[in-house]
Amino acid sequence: MVINNQSRTINRPDKSGQRGYAMRAINFSKDNLPVQWQYVKRNLSELGIGEQLDHFEKRAHKAIQKLIQDDIYEEFELQIGADRYERSKSRLDTRKGEYPRFFTTTFGTSEIKIPRSRKGLDIRYTLFDKYQRRQRKFDSTVILSMLLGFSTRKQGKFFRKFIGDSVSHTTASRLMKNLEADLKEFRTRPIEDKYKYLLVDGFWVKVLAKGKCLRKMVTLVVSGITLDNKKEILAFKLAKGESENEVTALLNDLYRRGLKGKHLKLIASDGSKGIRTAINMVYPYAEWQLCSTHKLRNLADNIRYKVKNRKKMMLEASGIYKSKSRRQAIKRFERFCLKWEEIEPKAIRCFRKDFHNTLAYYHFIEDRRFISTTNHLERDIEEIRRRIKTQGYFKGEGSLNIWVYGIISQFREEQIAKEIEERRKRPKDMPAHLFTLVKEPQPESVQLS
Repeated sequence: MVINNQSRTINRPDKSGQRGYAMRAINFSKDNLPVQWQYVKRNLSELGIGEQLDHFEKRAHKAIQKLIQDDIYEEFELQIGADRYERSKSRLDTRKGEYPRFFTTTFGTSEIKIPRSRKGLDIRYTLFDKYQRRQRKFDSTVILSMLLGFSTRKQGKFFRKFIGDSVSHTTASRLMKNLEADLKEFRTRPIEDKYKYLLVDGFWVKVLAKGKCLRKMVTLVVSGITLDNKKEILAFKLAKGESENEVTALLNDLYRRGLKGKHLKLIASDGSKGIRTAINMVYPYAEWQLCSTHKLRNLADNIRYKVKNRKKMMLEASGIYKSKSRRQAIKRFERFCLKWEEIEPKAIRCFRKDFHNTLAYYHFIEDRRFISTTNHLERDIEEIRRRIKTQGYFKGEGSLNIWVYGIISQFREEQIAKEIEERRKRPKDMPAHLFTLVKEPQPESVQLS
């Protein structure tokens, strides 16, 4: 039985000589989804169901087109002060034929007729502005499709399959530039001083510098954890590297816009000297947390006998950061170093360096899941990297900044929608007071795992 031309049941003999059935995997990726939908519609039409769906879609599209047309005629008659063929003293103008216009909405492209005024009365419509050919919601959907990972060309194929029309890749790129005003507002808005932790990290991207040479640049990103444990990306900056001057400029901008650090307890980052020096300069009274994940990565990279020792060492090293207290973590660390120092001297030297800075989160043990590592920020950075991968490289800094801001704003919208959904699902009779059960203290263990 054929499902479609990319997925079918195949009668094949198995190892015992008997014939069985093997199912080829169906590709439901984003790029292939419109194609798969066409196969579904074709198979449904063979069963006599697809024709009903197509007929329903056509009827819905005609209803939308008639609704738009009727609204245009009604607004035209209101603005000239008389109905069609009506003789009235309040009439401001008369009708002089009409001309066709194609208008694209999320339901498809409709051909509508725009009435002309004989005396040149300026007629304004609420559905669209002068010379507008697309619904703003459709433009927003095009931008959203690219921010979710489609390239400027792939989005054209996607919309052409679903609604029968699309925009060119040049128009799609031009639509992205509409985010420039929002980007400027994001970079100049005041920041409320309500953050107790900051996470600083960066990712590298290829940019065509001054339209000549392609070079790698780093985008520095700062994320904050509020007093009520909500995460938010506060700022980002394209820089030549993670140098002291670049990071200081970014942190100074946060300070200037209102993040004075009144509630700031700790800042987490990787081991970059430039980031660490900049933190001491702008927020000297906040503790610095060296990311434990970065520390473990460096340990893994420096293990000499990877096949023999890597699995055991990484399991024991990660157990250090699962300790219940700072004292227990240090004891486990010392035992770990004594055990492996002669076998893997280079790895242990790397692990000893700045190790105690990876334990700063034990001073705020109630929030260790936020600050022991920069993974909360790295997950967002990895998603940004995945979505801009379709671009290959950027033709300028302005283009990159717009894309990064668009993706960050999408994160924020998704977070707000999630919070609203959680509040909606929360029972109305939930008690306002919560009770905490306190367990008796257990004796500490200093075992490695």
